[in-house]
Amino acid sequence: MSQLAGLARRLEIGWIDVLIAVGLSALAVAEGSGSDSHDFSPAVILCTAPLIIRRRWPIPVLLIALGGFSIAGVATNLAALAGGLIAAVSVGLDERHPVLGAIAAVGAAAAIALEFGRGSYTSLPIPAYLAPFLMIGSAFLAGRAIASRQQLANQQRERANQLEREHEAAIKAAADAERRHIARELHDVIAHSVGVMVVQAGAARHVLTDKPEAARESLLAVETSGHEAMAELRRLLGVLNDNGELAPLSPPSGIDGLDSLVARVREAGLPVALRVEGQPRPLPPGVDVAAYRIIQEALTNALKYAGGAPAAAVLRFSADAIDIDVLDEGTVHTPAQGIGRGLTGMRERVALFGGAIEAGRREGGGYAVHAHLPFDKKP
Repeated sequence: MSQLAGLARRLEIGWIDVLIAVGLSALAVAEGSGSDSHDFSPAVILCTAPLIIRRRWPIPVLLIALGGFSIAGVATNLAALAGGLIAAVSVGLDERHPVLGAIAAVGAAAAIALEFGRGSYTSLPIPAYLAPFLMIGSAFLAGRAIASRQQLANQQRERANQLEREHEAAIKAAADAERRHIARELHDVIAHSVGVMVVQAGAARHVLTDKPEAARESLLAVETSGHEAMAELRRLLGVLNDNGELAPLSPPSGIDGLDSLVARVREAGLPVALRVEGQPRPLPPGVDVAAYRIIQEALTNALKYAGGAPAAAVLRFSADAIDIDVLDEGTVHTPAQGIGRGLTGMRERVALFGGAIEAGRREGGGYAVHAHLPFDKKP
């Protein structure tokens, strides 16, 4: 079994290929000869069975099908015809040899047209020699169109992943810089304060019996230095999140940076429009950062999964809240829970301000994220 699985991987054989090849072959045998013949030709199997390796060798499969058509002649049936069209679609899907594939498709159509041109079997309301070009050409072009869409979707996912990697790298670089900054602060401020405390405590110990007033002054200095050290510790520890990660000491991005964010997402391949409704007003710093991060995460997910479909980010200002809607019209989406940690992070952000968030597929197609962030709720 493992050897068969290894062979299937090497030949790029999937379950769908096995089902297509076996199913059409069985149908071709059951169907028998074509409408113009009383004799069944085993050559029709050449049009269906090789489909099992259509991913690895699409052009040879099409040529084998052409040979099956030529040998079977008027005994060609509908199952064999379907196999030939699937072979043409597979040639269109092949990105390795697009020019050679186009030549093979045109050549196969021309070869069949010679037979059609003699009027041996066709009842279509078009010139006989055009029928193979119409059918095989349409199948080949359909394969090319599907391949182009798949390639575009892969490129957009790669751009989204690259954007995410760059974002993570920037966060890590900022965190490293903050760690170095905190280390300098600890050395320059805390170490100095603690050093003063040690010296003053030692002096107080020496004069405690003979000069209690001098000892008192030294202890007061220790207390003052201790308060200063505690204040610095609170400030430094305040830049750490609950999970121990460093938060930037510089002001983080807010909704003033949305134009730049939208421009980057557009450059990555997602057509997105930004719209502001209501009267814009200054936001509390935490709400400002949360709104920016929610839009950033939602647009990143749309860039990954919307397949390049149009998207929109809408901000609605009211008297005591801001509402955010990020919508797209894509069809290449994972389920709502598929965005995983991103949605969890957005929920945590809105929860800090007593807000709410909803995310899921839209009834008319696409995906939607809605967040409500009130101004007056405190964590």
